[in-house]
Amino acid sequence: MTAIARARALPMWRALNVRDFRLLWASEAVSLIGDQFHFVAMSWLVISLTGSGLALGTVLIAVGVPRAILLVPFGVVADRRSPRNLMLAAHLGRGAVVAVIAFLAATGNASIPALVILGALFGVVDAIYMPAQQTFVPRVVSPDRLPSANSLLQGTMQLASVVGPPLAGVAIALAGTGIAFSVDAASFLVAAGLIAMLSSGVVVAARAGAARTQGAATPIAETPELAVSSDAPESFGAALRGGLSYVARDPAIRTLMLLSLLLNLALSGPGAVGMAWLAQNRFDAGPLGLGVMAAGFAAGALLGTVLAGNAGLERQGRIVLSGVVAAGLAMVAVGVLDWLPGAVVALFVMGLAIGYTNVVAISWLQARVDPALIGRVMSLVMLMGFGITPLSLGLAGALIDANAVVMFVGAGLAVIGAAVLGMLIGFPAMLDARPDAPPSELAAA
Repeated sequence: MTAIARARALPMWRALNVRDFRLLWASEAVSLIGDQFHFVAMSWLVISLTGSGLALGTVLIAVGVPRAILLVPFGVVADRRSPRNLMLAAHLGRGAVVAVIAFLAATGNASIPALVILGALFGVVDAIYMPAQQTFVPRVVSPDRLPSANSLLQGTMQLASVVGPPLAGVAIALAGTGIAFSVDAASFLVAAGLIAMLSSGVVVAARAGAARTQGAATPIAETPELAVSSDAPESFGAALRGGLSYVARDPAIRTLMLLSLLLNLALSGPGAVGMAWLAQNRFDAGPLGLGVMAAGFAAGALLGTVLAGNAGLERQGRIVLSGVVAAGLAMVAVGVLDWLPGAVVALFVMGLAIGYTNVVAISWLQARVDPALIGRVMSLVMLMGFGITPLSLGLAGALIDANAVVMFVGAGLAVIGAAVLGMLIGFPAMLDARPDAPPSELAAA
């Protein structure tokens, strides 16, 4: 068997056998390339206008707050409506917002107040897309293919992050930030066209009481409509409370949410604000240096997702916590290194650890959660990340202007502390259990 044939036979490609997943994957690939142009352009635009990490944190907070507030309500909507239609509307809405930002940047009229307002609008529409996408994947892909699906989605994001930032840096250096935002706006339109091609029968259907077991789900692409419960429609408030109750009863999901909260508090702000600050103030490397650092992290995360996509969901507890420790040590290294290539290597290691753990954890959760509740549960899980992001951004923006080394080293030590906490409360044994194990088994573990 040739090397190419062996690569094609890897388990990570199995989700591509499902047509609707292939379309989703293609749309994500296009949109994610645009997102990288947006990330570099926004970071450089704000730093160029103000020179302040606090200002950049403020703009990013404007995106994070409405997204955090609306994630869970839109998770309820994602359990009740077609994820295809929700994703389509979100792509078009985000494309319109970014087109306005592109116009302001190209004409020299961009200002922090305007970017804050537009960022808030973007956050609202982003809150529609994210639960819908998380709801869609486990409904079109069987549980045994979830590591493949999440590896492909996460890996494509990281590959885009390797290719996109350096290209964006060159484009900004040659033509300004307006062109980079224009690329992102166009990418949303193309992605919307691909989403429109998804099966029209992808409808959120109640599978009340039908808890998923490993390998037992039927892709919705093969079964366009599922039987809808004859019970009276559940009120919005009751649906929301049902999701909260479901999470509260499950120790594994509760623990994953706690660890996600702690890790995102320590990593999201320093990562988003820190790289732009380092490129401008410590390394004097300009937008191209920012792009290289972002690409280093993304290259590591790409390798991590590939490794996770070819792994099973069994016996992953200690591996995941080891990855968390590695990410914390890498963050400490970023804080103390004053050599750009060394910082890029540390970011590569951090990306490798985070990429692997994300795919394993998300796949385990999607395989575990009752399909009728997947939108609500995944939105709550995402809230533990995105909900804490505004606070993390604010803290990072303030701390980095005061003492960058303290911010990076403190964040790394906090990540290591989260791993220690996970070990103390028995998280490895929970993740080692089968995804369909009853909560009582996980509590005993």
